[in-house]
Amino acid sequence: MAFDESGAFRALDFFADFDDEQLKLLAFASEALSVAPGDVIFEAGVAANGAYVLVSGQLEARETQTDSGRFIIDPPALVGEMGLMLTRPRAETVVARRSSELLFVPREPFLKILRSDPPLAESVAAILRHDLVNYLDRVTGLASRFTR
Repeated sequence: MAFDESGAFRALDFFADFDDEQLKLLAFASEALSVAPGDVIFEAGVAANGAYVLVSGQLEARETQTDSGRFIIDPPALVGEMGLMLTRPRAETVVARRSSELLFVPREPFLKILRSDPPLAESVAAILRHDLVNYLDRVTGLASRFTR
């Protein structure tokens, strides 16, 4: 794999408050992956154990219950970030649309970094809260389609 893992993290706002040493530790703990079109990155219903950084290529997220819930993911992107904090089952299936390069960021090394730096942990929690509020706002906006 011919990319700089720390640079891949730096391209994402989620990791903006991580210092160089923390990014090096995260890069060391992460696994570089090359996937082909059609390869499944993760499946809905399977417990999360980390997140993925999409460095190059393109992914598609799909709801398994309907075909209406599809969206395209272009790099740089953090995919499945709730899996860094929670072991809950994934809500969507994510597959590669094109040949793609990713970094798998496992939960435990990520949490170890946060435990050693409480201000960083609060910063990450604020980002996740913001993302969750945005998600819930979008879901609430769809509610009128399903009520009579």
